[in-house]
Amino acid sequence: MFIIFIYYFLSIATLCACYYFRRSRFTEKDYKYNKPLKWTRRILIIWMYLLAGTHASILMGTGFFRDVENDFIIFSAEFFLIAYIFAVCWVEDIIHPFDKKKK
Repeated sequence: MFIIFIYYFLSIATLCACYYFRRSRFTEKDYKYNKPLKWTRRILIIWMYLLAGTHASILMGTGFFRDVENDFIIFSAEFFLIAYIFAVCWVEDIIHPFDKKKK
């Protein structure tokens, strides 16, 4: 039961972190001059790929999750896998241009 709680907590917390990066309106200039921010973003992207692999493993029934027969966990793995595809696109795409100088 505790493992299921951790599974859902990490899945939802990762999506919240992606939302933070999207909502904060970081620019390319922010990533260029702020190395900790750049590395935080890279670590988040790597973490998302690892969790997406975990969800794919649940769906395929291979690896550590061969005995998962709970339909709710399989459905949530499908949902999170689709959500992570959109979230990765959010985090990898920097949509805000450089800040314009005031005249």
